[in-house]
Amino acid sequence: MRALAERFDRLPGSARAGMWMSMSALGYAGSAAVVKHVSDTLPTFEVAFFRNFFGLVFMLPWLMRVGFVAIRTDRMPIHALRGAISAINIWCMFGAIALSPIADVAAISFLMPIIGSVLAVTVYKERSSRQRWLAVLAGFIGALIVIRPGMSGFNPGLLLAVAAVVAGATVAMLIKTLVGTDGADTVAFYLFLWHLIYSAIPTLVVWRTPSWDALLWLVLLGWLGALVQRTFNRGMMAADATVALPFNFSRLIWAALFGWIFFDKFPDGWTWLGGTVIFAASAALVHFGAAKRGS
Repeated sequence: MRALAERFDRLPGSARAGMWMSMSALGYAGSAAVVKHVSDTLPTFEVAFFRNFFGLVFMLPWLMRVGFVAIRTDRMPIHALRGAISAINIWCMFGAIALSPIADVAAISFLMPIIGSVLAVTVYKERSSRQRWLAVLAGFIGALIVIRPGMSGFNPGLLLAVAAVVAGATVAMLIKTLVGTDGADTVAFYLFLWHLIYSAIPTLVVWRTPSWDALLWLVLLGWLGALVQRTFNRGMMAADATVALPFNFSRLIWAALFGWIFFDKFPDGWTWLGGTVIFAASAALVHFGAAKRGS
């Protein structure tokens, strides 16, 4: 990661954002494919536990290089709260992936800015506008296109994906208060640590001893988890969200490709249509937010 960052530092900010976010999107789709595979033999809580365990292991080289001073923080209660809500996010997301096509879950994940905008208005009392509310409405219409409640293509597992997005949007609000004082890798480190703590007891309850083959897949899942966290944070730091976030749409493309190759599940036209509507609405919200800050 360090050598790659040094190479990317030579690029303009927009190019760096595109490279980091594209890597994050690929890592996300790869993680979803691994979760889909191992969920055939292991419970969701256990998959999440090992993802966090090995994710933390892959953070150790960074910690040994920079020293324990890098994880000093005065905001441990917020890290703990963020970890609890993040654990709910991961449990719901992994459950959704186990039950649903990974491309459908990837499409629903684009709802996060939509939910975040609603939370900003209802919880943080931010002022909104007609354009923002129209974008929110469009995002929810896109979600209904993907989920298709009451139709033959309806998959109840996608409701877990929506719950995961709500938890993820709440976490995003907490991250805003953390990155002002703690570094991106520090925030990622405590994410894995608190996830591990919260996952321990549920994992013991549902424990199944993984095979050696499954364990290797879980190691890969932990590495991908660390990759997604660190590349996404760097992408957001390299350029404005209006520049960085569009590259994240490639996760739907990668998820569709992996679902087709490994699980013989290619998303139908409804998934592509709904995912595009959700992403367009999310991009519009990001644009409105940037315009508001610049005014």
